[in-house]
Amino acid sequence: MNFRSDVSALSEDIIVERLLRSHDPDGRWIDSEMLLQEVETILSFVLENDISKPLLTENRMTNIEVFESKETLPYAISRISVQMLCPCKGGNEIQTRTLVLFDHLKEYRWDAKAVLVLGALAATYGGLLLPIQLAFSDPVAASIATLNQLPTEKTKFRPWSNSLSLVVKAMVDVTKCITEFERLPLRQAKIDNNIVGETMSNIYLATYRVVKSALACLQQIAYFKQIQQAKESRRAAGELSSLGYQLRNMHTRLNKQVKECSSQIEEEIYQRLRNITTETHQDNQEVLQLLFSLQDDVLLQQYSRQIDITELKEKVILLLLSKPELLPIEPFHFLLQQLYDHPSNTNTEQNYDILWLPIPLSQNWTEEEKETFTFFSNSLPWISVRRPWLMSSTVLDFLRTEWPYRDGETMVVVMESSGKVVNMNAMDMVLIWGVRAYPFSVSREDELWEEDGWSLQLLLDGIHPAFKIWVKEGREICIFGSHDSEWVEEITSLARKLQNQGFEFEMIYLSKRMITSASAMEESSILFSPAIQQLFWLRLESIKRSKLKRIESSKPDRVFEEVTELLDFDYGKQKGWAIIGKGSTAETEKIVGEKLVERMRRILRWGEYATGLSFTEAIKIAEEEKPCEQSHTVVVPFEEGSSTMRVVTCEKCKRPMKKFVAYQ
Repeated sequence: MNFRSDVSALSEDIIVERLLRSHDPDGRWIDSEMLLQEVETILSFVLENDISKPLLTENRMTNIEVFESKETLPYAISRISVQMLCPCKGGNEIQTRTLVLFDHLKEYRWDAKAVLVLGALAATYGGLLLPIQLAFSDPVAASIATLNQLPTEKTKFRPWSNSLSLVVKAMVDVTKCITEFERLPLRQAKIDNNIVGETMSNIYLATYRVVKSALACLQQIAYFKQIQQAKESRRAAGELSSLGYQLRNMHTRLNKQVKECSSQIEEEIYQRLRNITTETHQDNQEVLQLLFSLQDDVLLQQYSRQIDITELKEKVILLLLSKPELLPIEPFHFLLQQLYDHPSNTNTEQNYDILWLPIPLSQNWTEEEKETFTFFSNSLPWISVRRPWLMSSTVLDFLRTEWPYRDGETMVVVMESSGKVVNMNAMDMVLIWGVRAYPFSVSREDELWEEDGWSLQLLLDGIHPAFKIWVKEGREICIFGSHDSEWVEEITSLARKLQNQGFEFEMIYLSKRMITSASAMEESSILFSPAIQQLFWLRLESIKRSKLKRIESSKPDRVFEEVTELLDFDYGKQKGWAIIGKGSTAETEKIVGEKLVERMRRILRWGEYATGLSFTEAIKIAEEEKPCEQSHTVVVPFEEGSSTMRVVTCEKCKRPMKKFVAYQ
């Protein structure tokens, strides 16, 4: 056989026209890159016994994704192998059979056509040569080689094997160029049509050449089984060398063209990304396509469900940028709780979705990062990029340089349904207000701070479902924190006695460190929860950051000052702190250290005189207790319709006064 002829009697134009007539993709998609990696590993081992590439420690072939295909990957490769193994004679017949083979591959994209054919080549030569490679260490493999009439003395076929290896490497390199070009986001960039057109023509011819070369390599099987003399081996090797030389020249030209197209596309995409915050768009589709600039038919997923970008067309998009590993988990758990599990998430007009865009710490994804991403993306309800490691490096560079994203950090960029970016980081406002922050713009955050001031509701909202009920019912709440277990035990003991005395209030322990006080944690009236503690301090940090962007140095801001004091509380100087009040009101009382113990003891001493006071009122009245010099009487007129007599406190000592009823 003579493989030196270029395209035989047919010109390149006729070849391209014939290929395009047989090209009818139906939307099926194969992970060509991953399949090519496995094919390259198999061929390197069976041809060269090359173990420099990692051998398969698990059957990764089963993990190669195939979408919208009517046939499985093994069946497709088997079907193509059968067509390729039919004997043929002469170069003209190989050329004809190559074109026929394209008819059998018409539903696949160009990269898939080439990779599937190489898969068939790897399956055939793998089964043929693997027994030879293992023959010296495995008697069973040696017997199989003998039964198949395969030469086991490698010196006899080494020239042929070396030439075949060179051809295979050239085919793999050319196929890598085809795969790289197929993944270029040509729809998102307008570059020189001449360059694109010429490159595409060469992609068609390169695919043709890979398929034809693979057929030629399989025709060498008959020669291989008959190699008994060095002369036959050299002749077969010479034919393969000529084929490899042609492929190598094609790879050099094609690689240069693909790199030129890629460079122009990356430059234009970067410039368009820089303008997305100022340009006007009809919807978010163009911007999303630009951000996810990769050639993939299935861009997004939610759990295992595939999602098309068009499903996000009318929605506000919260772009969640983070590292692939969502640790620590608390911020993301709080984020989900605020946006998905929040009781107020009932407004059907609030049309939004979280879209997770994981960014690796380096330019290339590690296997560990891929596994971590896969775990979290299949565990959390938000939408995620299905294969983020295929994203354009240009987009990642843009996010790191033009947007305020820093490696390892987390941010939430808000994009309106029109495609306009209205908030470069809404993470804090989402953690503070949840769905109430919709549509999550900067102006909406300003409005919310105009509405909300210092209150227990601001500190506790969204952390636990019970808090919302307590606030709605107007219950009194005491939140407290300490690192001193003895102080906590004393506070909880006094609280229980006060509750037994008739005071109704809820106690929540919210320290930065969980104490080991078993007796205090056993109190049914005290809420101890490490998860609630973490979310509370996370919420305070979000409030501080959000306020810090808005406060003016000349104007005091109570929310900022109170939150900062809690975050910076010195547990070494003071045993603890407490904030007491009703959730929805701004009237709260903050007490630190031993003052809380002193006030609670005073209230207990009042006994029945304090009946009718709320816990917050009693705590405020007990701030300072001075004995009166002499007893005195205050007359309070009877109020018509009042069923109970209100508590009256002494103006001097602030203690509740004893009640008597006088008739006149």
